[in-house]
Order: sequence, then structure tokens, then C-alpha cells
Amino acid sequence: MIWINALSMLLFGLGAYFVAGLALHKGGTKGQIERAAARIRQIRKPKAESAKDYIARINGKTKESYMVRSRRAAQKVYEQTGQKERYAKTLRMALFAGIAGAGVGLMFQNPLLAIVLAVGFYYLPLWLSQFSLYRYNRFLNEQLETALNLITTSYTRTNDILGAVQENMDNINEPVKSVFASFINNLKYIDPNAPAQIERMKSALDNKIWSQWCDSLILCQSDHTLRAALLPIINKFSDQKAQQEENETKMMLPLRNAVVMICLVLSVIPLFRVANPTWYHNLVSTGFGQVSLVTTAIIILVTINKAIKLSKPIEYDV
Repeated sequence: MIWINALSMLLFGLGAYFVAGLALHKGGTKGQIERAAARIRQIRKPKAESAKDYIARINGKTKESYMVRSRRAAQKVYEQTGQKERYAKTLRMALFAGIAGAGVGLMFQNPLLAIVLAVGFYYLPLWLSQFSLYRYNRFLNEQLETALNLITTSYTRTNDILGAVQENMDNINEPVKSVFASFINNLKYIDPNAPAQIERMKSALDNKIWSQWCDSLILCQSDHTLRAALLPIINKFSDQKAQQEENETKMMLPLRNAVVMICLVLSVIPLFRVANPTWYHNLVSTGFGQVSLVTTAIIILVTINKAIKLSKPIEYDV
């Protein structure tokens, strides 16, 4: 029996060698290799470069991974809000959240679900950091409106910008207070050129109405009759606040609807366990059920990400 198997394998090998030899002889070894290489090159043809990628390449910008972009976006938020120390805390929170997500997946004895939840939970704190910028901008607008109202009223009365700022420093809160404190020190001890110091102060805060107020204040230093234009600029804060409050409910609607739907979907799991243990066992123990849980987790995480992006505040030009 052994020699019969050996003979069969030998005949099969000779037959394959004979067929391969005929094929090579028919097309020629060199020509066949060239045609095969051409087919491989055609299959592995690089993807056409998009206009966006081309512009990024000529500007020296490398394509970053999604993780790098998410972390950079969170870091930018905390830099803009003057809370750089919170970035490290957010990264630690993201790490702990990822570990917790992996634990939840392992609790269901589903390794694939553990991987998905670990990655998704890691990104959750980075995504939610975008709301810090919205809260900061809203708080900054409130503090600017109060401070600029006080200073403008004093400046209109005294025609002295340094005295007007000093007079109201006790009633101004951070982060605006430190900006005006730096303005006082620079104007008194470094350079008495008021327009130059106002221009320098303007770059300290990223706010359109603030920039307009500073530009108008610079013009007032050479023409004091323009002081009447300062109050209408400050009134834009009230207009902007009214517009934001009017649309705040609509702005948060995508995230609110997403949270409600996610809660309804997740409530099915404990409901199965109480109402029908067999269904719950099929959901968490069978291959089809585990794949269903993984698919549901991916859809939920993508939904949260999209809802957060849609819930960004609207920037109004007033």
C-alpha cells in the first residue's frame, strides 16, 4: 500500500512538471515572467492622490492616524481654554476608560467585544473634551461683556483708558482680569504707547467681538469722538447670547436623541436575562450572539462620535 501511494505521488509530480514545461515552452519563460510582473503591477497600482492629500503633501503635512488627530484636537481645546494641565488628566482618564471597556467585554466572555469597547471607551474622553471649548467660550463671553461694559463706561466718562481699567480691576474676573493686568503693567512700566499695547492685548483672547472692541479703542486714542462706537460693539454679546440660547436646544438634539436610543438598545440585554434566560444565553454565549453584540457596540460608538460632532455650537457673526 505504501509503495502504491509513493508511485501515485511520483506520477502526479511528473505530470505537473510536464504541464508546466509545456506552458513555459508555449509562451516562453521570459515572456511569461514579464506578463506576470505586468499583471502584478496593475493589481498593485497605487491609489490616485486626492487634491486634499496633494495640498497636504506640498505643505509638508503628513497624514496622521485617527488616534493622533483625536489627541491633538483635545490638546488644542485645552490650550485654547488655558487648561493645559487637564490634557494629561484626560489621557489618563482615556486609558482607564479603555481598561474598563475591556473589562466589560471580558465580563461577557467576548474577546472581540473587549477589543471594540477598549478602543471606543478610550476615545470617549477625547471626544467629550470638545464640550469644554463650548463651555469656556460661553463663560468668556459673559466675563468679557461684564468687563468691557465697566471699562467702557469709565472710559467714556474720564477719557483715560489706563485709569478706566485700573478703576474696575476689582470687579473683573479671570480669564479677562489677567489680560487687563498685563495691559496695565506694560503701559505703565514698559511702553506708554497705548495703541501698541491695545494691539498687543487684542491677541491675548480669541474672540471676534473682543477684537472689534480693541480695534475701535485704538481709533479712540487718536479721535476721542469715536468713543460712542464702543457700546454698540459690547451690545453684540447680548445679541449673540440670545441667538445661542434660541438654538441651544436644537444644537443638543442629535446627542440627546442618540443617548435615548442607546439606552433603549442596551436595556434589551438585562431584559433578556430577566424575561427569557434562553435568549440571554444565546446572545452572550453563541457565536452569532457575540457577533451581534460586537456589531451593536460599533454602531453605538460611531453614533456617539457623529452626535458629538453634530452638537457643536454655532458660531454667529454679529
